[in-house]
Amino acid sequence: MSENARSKPRGELAELSAQLQNLCTAGKRSDKELRAAKKDVFKKVINYMTLGMDMSALFPMMTSCANLSSDDLVLKKMLYLYLTHYATQTPDLALLTINQLQKDSADHDPMIRGLALRSLCSMRVTNFLEYVVAPITTGLSDRHPYVRRTAVMGVLKVYHIDPNTVAQQGMVERVKRLLGTDTDVQVIANCLSVLMQLEPPARLAEKRLGQCQVLELASYYTPSSEAEVYDLLNALEDRMGHVNSAVVLATIRVFLRLTINMTATHQQVLERIREPLKTLISREDAPTVYAALCHVLLLAQRAPMIFEGDCIAFFCRTHDPWFVKKVKLEILTAIASSNNVYDIVTELTEYARDISPTMAREAVRAVGRIALAVPDSGGIIERLLMFLDGGSEHLIAEALVALKDVLRRYPDVAAVCVGGLGELGVHGAIEEPAARAAYVWILGQFGTLVPDAPYLLEAFADTFAAEEPPVRLALLSAAAGLFFRRPPEAKPLLGAVLAAGAADADVEVRDRALLYYRLLRADAAAAERVIAPPLMTVPWFSETLSGEAKDAIFADFNSLSVVFQKPAAAFIERQAYHSLEAEPEPPVVAPATDLLAMEAPELLGADRATNLLADTDGTDLMGGGPTGDGSGSGPGGGGGPADLLDLDISGLGLGGGPSGPSGSAAAGLGHMQQQQPGMMMGGGPGGMAPPLGQGLGGPGGMPGMQSPQQQPPQPRGPPPMQPQAPQPGPPGSARVSPGEFQAEWKRLPSAHSSSLSVSSANVAAITANNHRDFTTHMTQAYIHTIASGGQSPNFRYYFYGQTLSGTLFLVEMLLRADTSGGGGGSAATTVKTASPDPGQLAAFVELWSNCLAGFMLA
Repeated sequence: MSENARSKPRGELAELSAQLQNLCTAGKRSDKELRAAKKDVFKKVINYMTLGMDMSALFPMMTSCANLSSDDLVLKKMLYLYLTHYATQTPDLALLTINQLQKDSADHDPMIRGLALRSLCSMRVTNFLEYVVAPITTGLSDRHPYVRRTAVMGVLKVYHIDPNTVAQQGMVERVKRLLGTDTDVQVIANCLSVLMQLEPPARLAEKRLGQCQVLELASYYTPSSEAEVYDLLNALEDRMGHVNSAVVLATIRVFLRLTINMTATHQQVLERIREPLKTLISREDAPTVYAALCHVLLLAQRAPMIFEGDCIAFFCRTHDPWFVKKVKLEILTAIASSNNVYDIVTELTEYARDISPTMAREAVRAVGRIALAVPDSGGIIERLLMFLDGGSEHLIAEALVALKDVLRRYPDVAAVCVGGLGELGVHGAIEEPAARAAYVWILGQFGTLVPDAPYLLEAFADTFAAEEPPVRLALLSAAAGLFFRRPPEAKPLLGAVLAAGAADADVEVRDRALLYYRLLRADAAAAERVIAPPLMTVPWFSETLSGEAKDAIFADFNSLSVVFQKPAAAFIERQAYHSLEAEPEPPVVAPATDLLAMEAPELLGADRATNLLADTDGTDLMGGGPTGDGSGSGPGGGGGPADLLDLDISGLGLGGGPSGPSGSAAAGLGHMQQQQPGMMMGGGPGGMAPPLGQGLGGPGGMPGMQSPQQQPPQPRGPPPMQPQAPQPGPPGSARVSPGEFQAEWKRLPSAHSSSLSVSSANVAAITANNHRDFTTHMTQAYIHTIASGGQSPNFRYYFYGQTLSGTLFLVEMLLRADTSGGGGGSAATTVKTASPDPGQLAAFVELWSNCLAGFMLA
């Protein structure tokens, strides 16, 4: 291969550049062949441009090549599209084309004049406005309507770039004059569209202005009397039967808004618009039908009685696309009543046999929603139970989720539908977490009606670690609730799930297991009131949209708000779409040390001597952002102006474990409340609870727990002692800032140092979730995080606690993971305090050790 061939540029850009250069000279080709070749190359450039490739380097060659064939309209169209796309990126080169565009805006061909004017207005470069004003002014009085239409829309484009230019040149007044004098319908429509964006619609509605734009404008008009309302309604009556769906919906909008404050008339209007809407949804054009159905759904949710007798009109047809079927199912759910529920549910049952699993799921969900809405739901529940017998996995899953909600709404029907649930044997066919959680909840809540409920739940307990968190949480609640209803049978189950939950890696699961365990050990009667209270009827379920949001969507009738089912403010950016500001750069993920510098800059000194988070060799250990800071913004933050809680454990009363100190720790702090002996996990003020594995006895029993019938009354301790020190301030009163922490850490000597070995699992647990689980756990004992993070194998944590008397305890924990392959690591702790009382230091150290040990995995 020769050197010239090797150095020749490659790629689409280089190929197109060479082709454009060749096309600038005619050569031996005829004019017709040359034009055809230019069009092919221009099409390629536009195609690559729409695919996102940067073709701006071809700017000079594109303009030169097109100017050589200035009378070719197709080439001009493609050139104008190219110019407007890259004008903001190459304004200097775009400036060279201004003269040609201005010349074309005065061409004898109205099509070229309009295209040139549209291109001038679409360049979106502020410096070009002085060249745009004159062509727009001339275009507003052009003899051809196409140019006038383009000039009117150009006024709006200039307004978005610089409103002052529009005001100074009097363009708005020219558009208003054009609105009153022009005879072209599209010019009038463009004038209305522009004025509605430049002026409040209510002000324009006062003028006599012709179809969708005029109807939208009329919806903002406020009639002076009811007689005028009726005159307007009578004048627009024939628009209800228009062939254009947009005109029909715009007319309905006018009818609804004009009568919104006239209750009787508004009801008549709702009855009147039913037939036009039914006509729209019977068309074959799926997008039009979908838009009409979305408006019907909005009206059906506000006034379901309108379409109660027309439920057949919303039955799904075989050839309906999925998005149309989905809206129809929602409409059928909204209009269901005692008069038509049988017909609707029968139809939905047929849809549940659809070959599409998605359609079948939606049908079962619709049946469940109807069962919640219609009080007489006996027959509907039978349909749900029939789905459980169907054998299809997706039907069983959706039916169980729907049945759970029905039982929460109507607990009295449990005897009808729950009794035979265990005989169905569906638990082996349930794979979806939501369905498994619903099945577990039903067995736990209504276990007295299912003879084999404890044994059915044991199958879930055997696979506890493999279940999803929602299923594990439901299993904990079900086992604890079933224990109070059937203690002898549920005792092994409860022991197994509590032991598995206490060792679970998920924080929420572990906390719930420990909560239940401590409640049961402290007072079984109180635990029953907390864990298994009588089932309360749920009168209604929260909806996706609030009443205010629905009202806002109704106010935007005949707009995308109805289709998106969101208020306009939820998806419209309130800024000019021709904004000249550069697009913001994507956020750069800064190193973790930068995050710490923003959150607690005082902890990062200018040199190694003042940087608390630097290793002995000066290496910064902060590899991850702090989970808690002085501002209290993180999950573990509590030391800054937003969240400072004193080290007051009087309200815990747990005596140890992951979220509370031991009794001796509480007794050692002079300003703490005295703990009640009966509430301690270890049975006394100074004792700790036995490990969960010992206390529960595994699946075979729970020696450390008595059944609720045999639970002896707990002795009452002395009344709690009131602290003598001042009570802590509200959470917002800050007492420790990062700067104060830094200063105190430098000033105070080390009061206590210790080290312990940790397993590799504990290292992973402490550093999991960007350290948030660990720091949040320590915050539960009022030990707050000032900074945390690091890079493997070294991690550092800084905490502080404060007594009611104001005594500070500062803690540094250095966690080092073993990188030699042996696994595990070590955690070295240093405590500093100015307290002269050794008892307080000992109590805090014990509190720290208990909290740290409570987080460690067995």
